[in-house]
Amino acid sequence: MKLLDLHGGEPYWLVRNGLGLVVPPLERDLECDVAIIGGGITGAFAADALSTAGLSVVVLDRRHIGRGSTAASTALLQYDLDVPLFRLRDQLGTSDAERAYRLGVEGIELVQALAKRSDADFQLRPSLYLGRGVKAIVALKQELKARIECGLDVEWLDKSELSAAYGLVADGAIRSSVAAEVDPFRLTQQLLAACVARGVGVHDRTEVTSIDEHDSTVSLLTKSGHTVRARWVVHASGYEAVRALPRGAVSLSSTFAVLSEPLPASQGPWLDRALVWEFADPYFYARWVEDRLLFGGRDLSFRSAPARDRLIPQRALALCSDVNGLSPSRVVETAFAWAGTFGTTADGLGYVGALPGQPRTLFALGFGGNGITTSALASRILTDLVLERQNDDARLYRFGR
Repeated sequence: MKLLDLHGGEPYWLVRNGLGLVVPPLERDLECDVAIIGGGITGAFAADALSTAGLSVVVLDRRHIGRGSTAASTALLQYDLDVPLFRLRDQLGTSDAERAYRLGVEGIELVQALAKRSDADFQLRPSLYLGRGVKAIVALKQELKARIECGLDVEWLDKSELSAAYGLVADGAIRSSVAAEVDPFRLTQQLLAACVARGVGVHDRTEVTSIDEHDSTVSLLTKSGHTVRARWVVHASGYEAVRALPRGAVSLSSTFAVLSEPLPASQGPWLDRALVWEFADPYFYARWVEDRLLFGGRDLSFRSAPARDRLIPQRALALCSDVNGLSPSRVVETAFAWAGTFGTTADGLGYVGALPGQPRTLFALGFGGNGITTSALASRILTDLVLERQNDDARLYRFGR
């Protein structure tokens, strides 16, 4: 199967961290409880949770570890879904919609607990959900009310407060106290290194060419001719797994990201180093990495990797202009620019669990703007599924919902 080109340009995390964890390709047949396809951050979370639960685990990735979508992630960790809570309540009902948002908070807490074992620059931050224009402010006021009713820790900032405290030009914003940031590539590398020390088999440059599910086992055949026999297989291959999903379950898009050159102290981080994103479609998003601003947006429907990548220089310039419009005191220049592919669903939730008729083939797919937090939650849900423990949240992420 042709390798999906998940990103183009020069993702900063690869430059910052180098090659990282080096593991061998699979060179013999193996047996295990759970075989995980995908060595990015989703696979790392799953491998950590499943092996900690006492299961034997093997991780396989056709690329080098962490060099798929993880390398292109901007890693703004938020509980927010791409579908606002006040609209999601109409889609799912109030109880399920509010649970989905509260699970986002739990996802951040899970990532925080995992990051304590690493030096992956995890930091708790507040976030600002900005609105510009009358329609955006009306919608954000509805969203503020819904979040307060949900019990989330939020407050309203008006135009003057945003200008005085943050130097940002917007008509209003919801400030959420719970958000975070991390170096996703480094966290992936260090979690998987710990898994290897625990006895997990991690093999990159190993392509799975076929999967056969039987009554009590699953057989994975690799391109090199070796076989992994497992009790369950977990697809943690992100947007590449879309090929295995029902048509229409996910829409693929491309997003563009820029890391600025270092900014002088006079143009440095705004108050709280808050994460920023905008009530818009597509939306602008930003966070700080030391003395540089990391920002992105200008999304478009995915057509092909070459077409996407040709747009990187033009989109980078446009994003720099977006920064200046939002924060006139800061003039940014591009140091690194890249593009990545991502998937979205109608309700903003990912998919976790089995497809109908394939009970031993599980998926851990975090789609939309909060894929990393969903992946952390998926590791908990999948562990319960494999161990046949009740998990009341699994139904929110089920296929066919």
